[in-house]
Amino acid sequence: MAQELQGLLDRIQEEGLKKATEEKEKILAAAKTEAEGQVKAAENEAAVARKKAAEDAMALEERAKAAINQAARDIILALKEDLKKRLAKTVKADIAQTMTPEFMGQVILQMVHNYKGAGSAGLELLVAKNDLDRMTELCRGSLAADLRADPVIRIGQEIGSGLKIGFSGEDVFFDFSDEALSELICSYIGPRLAAVLDSDRN
Repeated sequence: MAQELQGLLDRIQEEGLKKATEEKEKILAAAKTEAEGQVKAAENEAAVARKKAAEDAMALEERAKAAINQAARDIILALKEDLKKRLAKTVKADIAQTMTPEFMGQVILQMVHNYKGAGSAGLELLVAKNDLDRMTELCRGSLAADLRADPVIRIGQEIGSGLKIGFSGEDVFFDFSDEALSELICSYIGPRLAAVLDSDRN
């Protein structure tokens, strides 16, 4: 009886140990599988993170390049505008120095000769307020013999220097004002100046 009981106990213990061992192996296998899954997931996440970091870095670099290029374009445009303003101011100042009443007298004579032959009847002049007295004096003095007729001389309110020449019966004035001459000169020089700036960029 005691032997049978002992045998039963041994068998129960053996089966219990076997079951415990099998359970342990199952738990270990499951843990290993889970650990491998977690490692693989972590590796995948790390790969995704690396890829995203690389893409973010590339996008940041592209944005930085675009920002630099835009800043360069803005600087060139601002420089062009500044140079245009400086050019216009310089040209206007030079025109004001050049277009003295005496020089304008020569322009008037040339225009009369080219446009009306030897006659100057009906000649109209628009001049700057500061030049009115001197132009009137010249037209009635040293230019009088060449002009053969007194021109009508008026103040051109919008003229800073230079003059506009017209002939009665004509709807057009020949514009030799500082504004018109400055615009003409700048329209010629401006694009060439811009081309120099653009070529320096390239």
